[in-house]
Amino acid sequence: MNMNGEFFSVKKEEYNEKTLACIEEAVLKLDEIEDKPLMMLGKIQSGKTKSFIGVISLAFDNGYDLAVVLTKNSNALAKQTTARMRQEFAVFRDEDIIEIFDIMCIPPNMSKFELDKKLIIVVKKEHNNLPRLIKFIQDYALDKEKKCLIIDDEADFSSIGYEVNKDTEEFDLRKIASQINDLRLQLACRFIQVTATPYSLYLQPETIELGNNSETRPVKPADTVLVPYGDGYIGGDYYFDREKNPLGEYLFHTIDEKELEIIKSSDRRRFKEEEVLVSDKVEGLRTAIINFIIGGCIRIIQNGGKPQGKRNKFSFIIHTEISKAAHNRQENLISELIERLEEEAKLDSKLLENFIDRGYEDLIESIDKYGFDVPKLEDVREYVKKSIKDQWITKAIVNSENDINALLDDDGQLRLRTPLNIFIGGQILDRGITIANLIGFYYGRSPQKMQQDTVLQHSRMYGYRSREDLAVTRFYTTRDLYSRMSKINDFDSKLREDFEQGKFEKGVIFISKDEKGRIIPCSPEKIKISNTHVLKPGKTTTPVGFQTGYKSYIKKDIEAIDRILMNNNSGEISGNFKIRKEEACEIISLIYKTVEIESDNCIDEKAFISLINYLSTTGEVNVYARTNRKIARLRKTSRYYSDMPYNRDNDLRQAKEMAVTEPTLMLMKQEGSEENGWRGAEFYWPVVVTQQNVETAVYTSELLK
Repeated sequence: MNMNGEFFSVKKEEYNEKTLACIEEAVLKLDEIEDKPLMMLGKIQSGKTKSFIGVISLAFDNGYDLAVVLTKNSNALAKQTTARMRQEFAVFRDEDIIEIFDIMCIPPNMSKFELDKKLIIVVKKEHNNLPRLIKFIQDYALDKEKKCLIIDDEADFSSIGYEVNKDTEEFDLRKIASQINDLRLQLACRFIQVTATPYSLYLQPETIELGNNSETRPVKPADTVLVPYGDGYIGGDYYFDREKNPLGEYLFHTIDEKELEIIKSSDRRRFKEEEVLVSDKVEGLRTAIINFIIGGCIRIIQNGGKPQGKRNKFSFIIHTEISKAAHNRQENLISELIERLEEEAKLDSKLLENFIDRGYEDLIESIDKYGFDVPKLEDVREYVKKSIKDQWITKAIVNSENDINALLDDDGQLRLRTPLNIFIGGQILDRGITIANLIGFYYGRSPQKMQQDTVLQHSRMYGYRSREDLAVTRFYTTRDLYSRMSKINDFDSKLREDFEQGKFEKGVIFISKDEKGRIIPCSPEKIKISNTHVLKPGKTTTPVGFQTGYKSYIKKDIEAIDRILMNNNSGEISGNFKIRKEEACEIISLIYKTVEIESDNCIDEKAFISLINYLSTTGEVNVYARTNRKIARLRKTSRYYSDMPYNRDNDLRQAKEMAVTEPTLMLMKQEGSEENGWRGAEFYWPVVVTQQNVETAVYTSELLK
């Protein structure tokens, strides 16, 4: 392979060692797999485009003449991709050795001189664009003249799909998928699928039998190349894995589900817009916007105090609905809020100062934990008032092709017009659209079925972020959505780990209980996200979201647990020791009698017991028991339930050291005082620590019918 051709000898200087290896591996594998797809698997907003640009460069030096880049059905993304290609290959365009077009803007009657150049054509996955490309290829006989590489960006989106033909009752490809198949049949090409959410592609059959004896190219990836991500990348583990990122406790702020209904549509019987500054009904949205303003001002102060320049422009996303009516409603609410804040700023009111003081108190906790200098409160007050009076804040709805095209800058990214930019939108904000300096995300999309691929692509807060920005970043959503997104991140992390370790063929073990209570493997498609949990070595499983029963009602059950522990530990409760699996399950049953579950996402008794039964293959369970604990029911940093009844550096470390061949059941006996939000009764808070020798699995207490 030629690694020093005219294209790659220039471009390779832009890549680190890992990415260069990824690019070389991808081009080498293309010829090995022939017409089957090659998967380039990266993380959301991690630099996948930069990597496949490197693949195009190396391919051009090794016999390829034409690169077709398929983008999501979005004018904005097509424009962004075309602008990116022209920027990346500018030096070659200046030297007249490459041409780059959007398929809808190709000049007529292209000359042989033009066609002899290397060509990059960007094509939106839309029913008019793809036939236009096929016609262009036929008109200029590119299928005979050019060796072609097709890059299918966001390949899991629109590129596959089947529907039943009502006349024949056989499966047909949906229109876009059929057009992509036709394109691959038209060209002698190599095909690369690029995505961060590959699950629907990996689940495709090896071959597809369609009606009418239609010829189809394979869709399931024949091989996978992992796209590395660089330093500073922030993904789901940062937001949802508290063990990997203890500072994550400052990120999440809970919002009330009722608030999402209020900001969805106007109903003055439920809420009057003029009360936006004082009503508890929109406290989450108001707090989010005000904290965004405060956070942006803090960053401007840290950057020297002048609100000009790229690094002093910050963004905030509201993504709760796909309907334009809801977006208009939200814009009206925010307009009303900003107008009211302007009035308060002119009056130099105590109400505004109270908002600033509360937001400042919240934000400085994380700034201090990150180790950055905290600006003085009086300076922050001054800047926040100035930002409001001088209209540093802009808002924009992003929900149609016309709207978003007007909002894009020369690079195809959302343009940040002022220091503080609020974007309101729905689906068009996901997949590929880049939003710089994002420090606030208000999320409320809650479909009945939370598809893993879709929800991950909503996560626009992922990407490369400075630590200074992270220190003031906040994520606002409901407890339920946060829990579900956390669970989805667990799935994604585990599946990606399998890809990285070459375990994909073995896959993830799915376990459940059959009608006789036995733990059995089951089909992944029978599992829904809402009642599943990921199991991997060292993982903790903890009930979160409950209140205790009253002291007089639960006392006898607590005493029964005490007796089981003392009988196995020489008359003591505290200690590190072993008990039989049956006793561990009895303790869990007793504990669930003493608590009242308040959150739908709290692991239930059946799931907890099925977990212990599955993990304890020897019939024994380690116990790590401690007493006199005083954890509060709710976190100090938010209204969300406390979720860590142990000390990470001491309790968890010891429990993990014990969990080698059997799980450890942590039993943290809490005092349960009323001042900490409980009911004045002692109770046990259980945690299971998965042992080191377990095979990773996804488990559920019930199998869906």
